[in-house]
Amino acid sequence: MRVLDSDAGEIVVTTTIKKSRFVATLATVGSPDEAASLVDRVPSDGANHVCWAYVIGAGPHQKSRSADAGEPAGTAGPPILAALTGRQVVNAAIVVVRYFGGVKLGAGGLIRAYGGSATAVLDAAHLRDATLSSIIRLTVPVDDSGRIATDLHSMGTVRSTDYGPDAVDFVVQVPFDAEDRVRDHVLSVTSGAATVLESTTEFS
Repeated sequence: MRVLDSDAGEIVVTTTIKKSRFVATLATVGSPDEAASLVDRVPSDGANHVCWAYVIGAGPHQKSRSADAGEPAGTAGPPILAALTGRQVVNAAIVVVRYFGGVKLGAGGLIRAYGGSATAVLDAAHLRDATLSSIIRLTVPVDDSGRIATDLHSMGTVRSTDYGPDAVDFVVQVPFDAEDRVRDHVLSVTSGAATVLESTTEFS
């Protein structure tokens, strides 16, 4: 999997195909709301078609979506999404604004144009390989917390520890493929008394 460099900002590339201009904007997004915000703020200057796609997260937590925005079904959003998934780019969105130049492209032409526009903006971006981690928030009985704390430190990075009168909450970062092993271990040590409150993914 790959992500945009943290200092990349928004990357904009314009391609022209049969007099139509396709302006592609690529940016990092961490949620569907951030993707929607990008779509809203990309300049469209009255263009009829503002098409987009995003991929966020990975594994069972991954979210992806695309929109044709008035173009024939399947000719705009899916090719943009295919460009992202083909490069294994995550936590990113691409918005492509089409300015019609007077020549109809047909369904096949639109698919090639939107997919090519998305590919062009990815070609212009600085992408880096990313390591996927699981961030697990769990609570364990106080009596088990010492043993669990020691074990969690050996399995990953403990980000926070919050002591309550009867239980201790931990937030721990572990390799994505170790999440099930950590869950099973904690439940085994506590004889099922621990509770996994939340699990998310993060790239580094």
